[in-house]
Amino acid sequence: MAAASALQCDLDASARTDCGELASDQTTCEASGCCWDPLDDGVSGPWCFYSKGDEPGSCFVFQNSTDTAPFSDSEVAAFQTNFLANVNVESVGAVVAAPDHDTPGGNYYYHWMRDGALSMRSLWANPNLDRDTVSTYLQSYAKWVIGRQSAVAVHDGVDVRVEPKFEIPDGTVFDGSWCRPQNDGPGLRAITLMFYAEELLEADAKDSFVTENLWTGDSSSLNGGAIKFDLDWVVDGWDSNTCDLWEEVQSSDFFWNRVTMKKAMLMGSTFATKMGDGASASKYAEIAAAIDAKLDSHWLGNFVAEETNRQKDGAVLVGFNNGFDESDGKYAPTSVEVASTVNVYNTAFCSEYKINTDDSASEVPGVLIGRYPGDNYAGGNPWVLSTAAMAQLLYRAASYTLSNGVPTDEALEQFSAGLNVDFPADAKGISQTLAAAGDSVMLRLKEHVGGDDGHLDEQIDRNTGEQMSAKDLTWSYAEVLNAMAARSEWEAAYN
Repeated sequence: MAAASALQCDLDASARTDCGELASDQTTCEASGCCWDPLDDGVSGPWCFYSKGDEPGSCFVFQNSTDTAPFSDSEVAAFQTNFLANVNVESVGAVVAAPDHDTPGGNYYYHWMRDGALSMRSLWANPNLDRDTVSTYLQSYAKWVIGRQSAVAVHDGVDVRVEPKFEIPDGTVFDGSWCRPQNDGPGLRAITLMFYAEELLEADAKDSFVTENLWTGDSSSLNGGAIKFDLDWVVDGWDSNTCDLWEEVQSSDFFWNRVTMKKAMLMGSTFATKMGDGASASKYAEIAAAIDAKLDSHWLGNFVAEETNRQKDGAVLVGFNNGFDESDGKYAPTSVEVASTVNVYNTAFCSEYKINTDDSASEVPGVLIGRYPGDNYAGGNPWVLSTAAMAQLLYRAASYTLSNGVPTDEALEQFSAGLNVDFPADAKGISQTLAAAGDSVMLRLKEHVGGDDGHLDEQIDRNTGEQMSAKDLTWSYAEVLNAMAARSEWEAAYN
């Protein structure tokens, strides 16, 4: 097959769709009729890619039924049991990333600040746990956070609040080489603890756990409390250089950091007002507006990009779910920005993995999502958490349609292209179709994790479809439970 012409191959990284296999070289790439053009160091994207006009569409397999949940109650209960085994480990309030000491990335038996905050947010939102149990876990976690905020700093110029991970059980800062700082930590922790604090204050406006630990109203007492201390870091550090979600590259302009920090500031402004701190409320609102202005550049007109040098990144999908705030509605789940990103990302990841093309050829519903095209960690594979995040986003879009009405024609056109489905005209029909798309994603995930007795690992092998890498990854459980909770919320509203 003849190689594509130079004009057909004149595509920047963001417009490329992977055309090669792992370890393709120029000879094998061009022999397949694809384009070959290496990217500069630090720029993420495929070197072997389809020429203009030859890009494949989405391989998403849509199944139009929401009669039965993709995972049964007993399967969800098994995920929850395994998830809880990784929370409050050794009774110190820590969340272990995974109880696996031998992964492609080394030992995972640490408390990662990001994983911990997101997992405890998932636990707080879990509809299957009684609130007393939730409160016990959250109080243990809050005390762990307070202890880490006062831990001894060990790296010059790195505030302990933006350290990536901590030893278990003693809570000391991990002293080895790692990508740092990781500036999303303070905002993520504050968001989780504000959700919990709001619940406590709703039951008792003067709840002592809040006033003695989370927002003390006195800078000499726990630096103002765990929530305020973290929010105040965001005020000062929101625009500084940081590592990305995957701990590989650095920038001051990651979408993930921007969108979650903005949510922390919006929530923080409301929470500070409730706590009688008008000065902090005003400052947080001011910073939220400044972050919002920076977010606009991430919309490229056809999808939302994580960062200039790594544009298509699953971190954006996770950010849509964790950073959305009802108070301003930006990046709502049925917005054209989200719909377009779903379309572009589904297409990108379809061609990235052999297991996706094999599954689609066999009519297995859905699609598997990874970290980013061109990823080579552990061979570069779909991730459980990224796939579940896509499903959660679709379930949220289904619920949002019920409460906010029919999406725009442009958004529906993008969803239709990415999900390979035609939508009905009415809001309820559109909602059901989006929920069915979420089910489709979860059914493909189930195809590869359903036979492992409720265990969820980090990745799914790009060729064989078997689970691999870190065993019992806590964040994988959190994202799958988040998706199933979002489905339950949609089902209750729909029926």
